[in-house]
Order: sequence, then C-alpha cells, then structure tokens
Amino acid sequence: MSAADDGKPLESLGWDDLVALKRRVAGELKETTDRLIDIDRNRFHAIIKSIKEQKSALDSFNDRAKQIRAEVDRRNAELLQVSEKISQSKNFLSMMEARLPPEKEEDLQAVIAANQAMLDNKEFKGEREKGEILSRIKEATMKIEAFKAVRVIKEQYVQLAAESASIGSAVRQLDQERDSLRAKIVEANGNLDRLYDSKRKLAAERDAGIATYEAAVKQLDLINARLDEMSTMRKKQREEYGYNLPSDALFKVKETARKKLESGSKLSLDELKLLYSEKD
Repeated sequence: MSAADDGKPLESLGWDDLVALKRRVAGELKETTDRLIDIDRNRFHAIIKSIKEQKSALDSFNDRAKQIRAEVDRRNAELLQVSEKISQSKNFLSMMEARLPPEKEEDLQAVIAANQAMLDNKEFKGEREKGEILSRIKEATMKIEAFKAVRVIKEQYVQLAAESASIGSAVRQLDQERDSLRAKIVEANGNLDRLYDSKRKLAAERDAGIATYEAAVKQLDLINARLDEMSTMRKKQREEYGYNLPSDALFKVKETARKKLESGSKLSLDELKLLYSEKD
C-alpha cells in the first residue's frame, strides 16, 4: 500500500490514523506472505508433480506406441508370408484337383485289397500275371496318394486361413490400441500445455506478490519511521509544554514550519526556534 492509497500523504496523518494504517498494512503484508508461502510450498509443488506425472504417462504412451508399430510391422510380415503360402496352396490344390482320378477312393481301396488277396493266395499264372497284379496295386495306390495329397493341402489351407484370420485380428486390435494411444497422447500433450501455462501464470502471480510484499515492507518502514519521529516529538512536547497542547499539535506545527522553509516562505521567530532548537 502506498501513502496515496488513502488519498493523503503520511505527513498529513495523525498518530491514530498512522497506527490504523500500520495495522492495515501489516495485515496485508501477512496475507501476501501467506499467499507466497502457499505458492512456493503447495501450488508450485502440485503443478510440478502433475507435470511429472503427465510427462511420465506421455513417455509410457510413446514407448507403447513404438512397441505397437514394431509389432504391427512384424505381424504384417507374417501375414504376407501366410498369404503367399495360401496362394501357393490354392494354386497347387487347383492343379491337383484337376488331376484327380475319376474313380472313388473307396473303389480304389477295394481294387488294392482284391489284388493284394490275389497275390497272397498266389492266384496268378507266372510272373507276367503277377506283374500285372502288382501294377494294378501300384496304380491304385498312386491314385489314392493323390486323394491324400489333396486332403493334406486342404487341411493346410484351412490352417493357413485360420492363421491369417488370427494375425489379421491381432493387427486390428493393435491398430485400435494405437488409435486409443494417439488420443491419450493428444490429451496428455494438451494437459502439459495447460500445466505449463498455469506454471507461467503462477510464476507471474508470485512475482506480483513479491512486488506487493516489498512495497508493503517499504510502506511499513515509512510508517514506523513516521511513528518513531512523532513519538520523539510527543516526548519533547510533554517535556517542554506539558500536556496542555492537543495530541500531535507541536509535531504538526513543526511540519508546517518545515514545509514553509522548504518552499522559501518566510518563517516567524517562533517557527525558526522550533526548527533549530537544540532539543530538536
């Protein structure tokens, strides 16, 4: 608070007004001190703590985002390999199915069983017939193997399709998590911007509080100096004039004389004596 806050200079205030002003300035000084202590001990620490938490969360989000990118790349590479295998299986299956024998597999197994029985029972005449029987068994066996190969390829195709679907599902889940992380990263960055802005505003508030504190201390020193000066003059007044003069009267007379001297006005002899008295 400055002297002008009441619209009057300190020199124009009496003892009671100065005491009241001192009490008010001291109260404002305490309020400013409490506010500065709260800023330093609580509000600054709370903001700094929140900034650390947000930065830690942001680092965690970014680290996870990097992991997801690497995982998606790995999964996509796997998906490409599986897709190539599926394409190969489809081409091979198409080729094999086109070459399947017209007979049914059960009929071919019956042919093998019948000819094998002929061999076991030696129902053949000479090596030529035996060779024909073996040839029929071999031919039927090869045709059955073709059916088996088609079944194996179909089973592999089903497994590859399931693997492809599983990888695709994993990639979609990773993409969803990445989208969620992006939103969290945007939110964390927004929170950090707001926290840094709050920190800057709090620093400005602290600077303003310090300026207010210093001004109040200076004002309090001026008031105390004025009160000390008035107290000395009161003591002199009582010693020289007793208690007949109203409170602060001699002090105000001296102040008036000092102002007249400073402005170059003519002083009376009593006023000069008051100003230059050895007791002053």
